[in-house]
Amino acid sequence: MAMARKSLLRGERNFRWRSPNVSRVENLSDIVFALVLSFAAAQSIPTSFADLADLWRDAIAFAACFALILTIWHTHHAFFRRYEIEDAYTVFLNSVLLLLILVFVYPLRLMADFVVTFYTGGYEQTGANPVLSFGQVKYLYLIFGSFYIGVQVIFALLYAHALRMGAAIDLNSRERSYTRYEIEVALGIVAITGLVIALAFFGPQPWSAMSGVLFALIVLITWVCGIRAERRLTSSGAGGVTPSL
Repeated sequence: MAMARKSLLRGERNFRWRSPNVSRVENLSDIVFALVLSFAAAQSIPTSFADLADLWRDAIAFAACFALILTIWHTHHAFFRRYEIEDAYTVFLNSVLLLLILVFVYPLRLMADFVVTFYTGGYEQTGANPVLSFGQVKYLYLIFGSFYIGVQVIFALLYAHALRMGAAIDLNSRERSYTRYEIEVALGIVAITGLVIALAFFGPQPWSAMSGVLFALIVLITWVCGIRAERRLTSSGAGGVTPSL
């Protein structure tokens, strides 16, 4: 039994995993994430042979949706494994997050469909009308970005709550530093998303419609925040402290 528990609490380089079991909160959350993926996939069902022949574009769009939703799910999953917090405030924030994700899938799938079809020449090849004009793209960025900002703000609040409860859940120095890392990454994504929306509205066309490429800066944000986390540990003399698994 002890060996089974240890395998479940495998941990990470920077965190101990405190929760060996999946809670009811996580069960409900996993159901919602599964529904969201089902909604995204349902829009790819072909209704004719022409749709079937053109399914590869839908597959790329769905893969993009799947990747982003899975990234959000992983962040959510890691939070509950790392901290095992289920107080009223956490349950409330989690409920808001699930609501945002349920609605977020629709602008996400619309944006993925438009971007893939537009940049692969689908509208020219099929003669179909684009689902939105260049003038409307900025509003799609606004809707998509607003929900994405909401998701990241919730994650920042969840990790800030875990940091405040650091003493109660016995966070060590490395875990505290990398909890701050998670907060900084979430807020960095909020800033980047805001920049994308601003460029979509105030940048010159047609470049404003391509403002989404700035999301690539998320890689830079995570790298910089990782460096900051390690420097905090070095300056505090706790660089060598790693979670015990």
